[in-house]
Amino acid sequence: MIVLVSLVCWGLALSGHGLLQPKIRRLLQIGGGRPVVPRVARLVLPLVALGVCARLEMPLSILVWVGTFSVGGLLAGGVLAVEVFRRGRPRRS
Repeated sequence: MIVLVSLVCWGLALSGHGLLQPKIRRLLQIGGGRPVVPRVARLVLPLVALGVCARLEMPLSILVWVGTFSVGGLLAGGVLAVEVFRRGRPRRS
């Protein structure tokens, strides 16, 4: 359960980070401005994941935290890529 919670936290944090990137925002046709929720999520959720992983024994907790970061990054990148593909490329006038 700890691994799953950490994975979800990392996935959401890295998805929020991706949504703040200008190129992703342009490809997903998201309006201007910098939303607050993804900015807070990319700061708070990794710390929540670290707190959850800290319940494990020390060497294992760091390995789980870093490992779920890697898998969460792959999942977040995959979800964003699929969403960009699904919405199609923006048309040039």
